[in-house]
Amino acid sequence: MLKLFRNIRKKLLEQGKTANYLKYAIGEIVLVVIGILIALQINTWNENRKASIVEDNFFKNVLIDLKKDEEKLTYYNKFYSSRISYLDTLLTYVRNPNIIMGIDKFGMYTEPLFYASDPTNNATTFESAKTSGAFNNFKEKELLKDLSQYYADFPLIEQSFSSVLRFIENQFEPLMYILPESYMTDETGALVINEGDIQDFYDKIASIKDYRNLTPNYESVLRTSRMENYLIGDMGRSFNALGKIRARQAMLNKLKNEIKQYD
Repeated sequence: MLKLFRNIRKKLLEQGKTANYLKYAIGEIVLVVIGILIALQINTWNENRKASIVEDNFFKNVLIDLKKDEEKLTYYNKFYSSRISYLDTLLTYVRNPNIIMGIDKFGMYTEPLFYASDPTNNATTFESAKTSGAFNNFKEKELLKDLSQYYADFPLIEQSFSSVLRFIENQFEPLMYILPESYMTDETGALVINEGDIQDFYDKIASIKDYRNLTPNYESVLRTSRMENYLIGDMGRSFNALGKIRARQAMLNKLKNEIKQYD
């Protein structure tokens, strides 16, 4: 093609048709520019298509991560809702000395309070795309902004869970260790909510015969102001954690709906 253009230009010059040559040269330049513009347009379209595929795959994988988060948040919601219920029951007995709880019930309602939950954050897809710079080519900027805020808020969950754990370690465990744990049976963990199977632990404790015949004076712990203060402190921290969990669940559902609309 280039050889053809050169032959045409050479022929026009040889024939002395300068005006025609100039017209032809301008036309040739226009054709070259148009060709370059078309090539650039095709390249831009191709790059946009690739970016669109990357963005689509990103949001599909984010939905998978959010599904994992949703399952965890459902567990956390159940954990802290149940914890508040147990604390409420114990506080009722603390404040009403006319009702007797009994050692077995005392053990069942205090045992779950030894447990805490560890928050997890499934942000692999988001962090990988952020690190690679893929967000620069994404079109859904507002959705990315909401998603970024969702992951940025995770420390709020961590802080509230950590507050409960520290309170257990610093206040509840020292309080309960006053009592010998001979009250524990294979049913003591019946109300415990935990992600792992812990029944084997209680079965093992129950299988070890205690020949001391101790009768733990649980009321010496239950009826104290120290126990009341602990229950109220734990309840406040648990309500705080539950509020953070439910706020995160609401944000997660909003994100899922936005991503589905994007699809």
